[in-house]
Amino acid sequence: MGKDIKPPTSFWLISIFAILWNIIEIYFSAYEIDFLQEHLTTEEFEKMQSAPFWYIVIFLIALFSEMLGSFMLFMRKKIASTFFAIALITLLFIEFYWLFVFDIKKTSIVFYAIIPIVVIAIATFLYVYSKRAIKKGWLQ
Repeated sequence: MGKDIKPPTSFWLISIFAILWNIIEIYFSAYEIDFLQEHLTTEEFEKMQSAPFWYIVIFLIALFSEMLGSFMLFMRKKIASTFFAIALITLLFIEFYWLFVFDIKKTSIVFYAIIPIVVIAIATFLYVYSKRAIKKGWLQ
């Protein structure tokens, strides 16, 4: 059995940030539908609402795997890295599908570019950070 290495304070701050980020992400996912309904034309909103069932399933997998990864990181479990990898792959797929199939460029620069970049950047950071935490022995 390996030696239990105590992680630094920054680890705990990042773990708490990850949990809070996921709570915010879930909240804004709900808010996003209302915003788009108000700012899209009827045809554009109907196109968005007609997303295939598999898209919704992948979206939920992304949300819950990142949330589980955040909790596992906080609990110092190695499986956090696996959950973050699943979240990153599914988020990349979702964001690219969102950008190219729904085509919301004219609706809002925030929803078109800023949010997808931030979401992917944070998912990438959490995955890389969890791999680093495993190497340093902070996760068991």
